[in-house]
Amino acid sequence: MTKWITVILSIAGLCAGAIAVSRSKVVPPQVPLAREASINPFGKGIAALGIIEPAGRMVSVSVPEPGLITEVFVQVGDVVKQGQPLLKLDTRKLESELETARASIPLAEAEIARWRSLPRAEDLPPLRAMIQAKKAELAEKQIQLRINEDAFARGAATERDVAIRRALTDAAAADLARAQADYDKMVAGGWKPDLDLFIASLEQRKSEVRSLELLIDRLTVRAPRDGTVLRRQIEAGEYASADPSRINLLIGDLSTLHVRAQVDEEDIALLAASDTASIRAMARTRGVVAKDMELHIIRIEPFARGKTVLSGENAERVDTRVIDVLLKFTAPPTVPLYPGQAVDVFIEK
Repeated sequence: MTKWITVILSIAGLCAGAIAVSRSKVVPPQVPLAREASINPFGKGIAALGIIEPAGRMVSVSVPEPGLITEVFVQVGDVVKQGQPLLKLDTRKLESELETARASIPLAEAEIARWRSLPRAEDLPPLRAMIQAKKAELAEKQIQLRINEDAFARGAATERDVAIRRALTDAAAADLARAQADYDKMVAGGWKPDLDLFIASLEQRKSEVRSLELLIDRLTVRAPRDGTVLRRQIEAGEYASADPSRINLLIGDLSTLHVRAQVDEEDIALLAASDTASIRAMARTRGVVAKDMELHIIRIEPFARGKTVLSGENAERVDTRVIDVLLKFTAPPTVPLYPGQAVDVFIEK
């Protein structure tokens, strides 16, 4: 009995499997293409990938040095003028140094003022009194010398006594000359080289203040040109690196848009041998609704580079070099265009 039950269950399983397989063979629906294939409108021409860009190119704004972002003054879509602040780095360390440098300026000015106020009025009377005392002492020594010389002439004093008195007189004369020199020095005021040193020190401290002010202003990143903020990848509180590949802000002038086409270097001879001003060109937008727009060649940039911007087509060659051809719209575009947007570019041969 068990044998027959096993056989029946096996047959039932085979039938269920056959039914499941037959039902899984469903023909998928035909999905239409997202857009029609972009066909060259010219009988003979060059097809290339074009990228929309502002007339003055896009500017990637970086920071002058790594640091903490304390403020970001603009948002995406803001129109900025050249020199307008965009973002600010942390300046507290420099501001503390600036305060110290500013405080040192009054000290240097006080040193100059003190030099100019010399001599002090209260310093002169003691020096005059010293001169008078030295004069009286010298007069006394001279009298003693004459007395000893007379006594020596009479034989009442020795030559040694006269020599001692003469030495004391010379010492008193030297003391008087020293006191007179001190007085003359005080009356003359400060020494000119000291004033030059004080002035140089003051200028150095002022230059330190100006240098710190410039460094602080440098940490406020300003717009290098007029334009619109196209992209913002930094926020207050983030640490910004000075890596030039890091895009903090992207600015471009949207008033005039150009198309930069990548023409294969093998096709560039077709343009170089012709008058580019008379060559017809056209750009075609991508998407559900394709729009054709006439173009004129502005210039051919004479530098071949590796192909870096790709269209995404399966048959696209990437092991080639391209030459940039810059084009402008004959009439203002009637469809929205954005920097970085890809368009198909066709150039008549």
